[in-house]
Amino acid sequence: MTERMTEGDEQPAPHAEVEQVWPEDGEIRVLGRLHGLTAAAPQRGWLVQCALRGPRGLSLEHPASVSGEAFEAVVPIAALAPPEAPGKGVWDLYLVHHLVHGGERLRVGRRLDDIRAKNTIMIYPAQTFPADGGRVDVRPRYTVHENLSVDYQRVTETT
Repeated sequence: MTERMTEGDEQPAPHAEVEQVWPEDGEIRVLGRLHGLTAAAPQRGWLVQCALRGPRGLSLEHPASVSGEAFEAVVPIAALAPPEAPGKGVWDLYLVHHLVHGGERLRVGRRLDDIRAKNTIMIYPAQTFPADGGRVDVRPRYTVHENLSVDYQRVTETT
């Protein structure tokens, strides 16, 4: 399948193109397709990497599966509030494989559709889990650049 490009359009960089997001049952499940790779993707050894925007350097990895160009990544929400993370923050999602695209991370996002400003119209439900006398609220969302990220916030219960 060839993408049609109009004047002024640029070919999106290689990335993990989101088709579905399922935030439920204590996890965030993302289904999609690998886009823009110049060679066939390996079928084993993929990870979904959650990289905290600040402080830089904190990241979490979970297994992801690839079949042909299709991928599935599942992130348990309870993993998104480790003790060393600040009280609130944003995780950016990537698919990673040490042999693919020079070892670069493939940003998880949804860029190949005609829907713009997804951050204002595609609103996913929040999930909550108990933690340290309070709770943590977790919600996936699209950024202004059509990438998928996950917001989290610890909430202390007061009596």
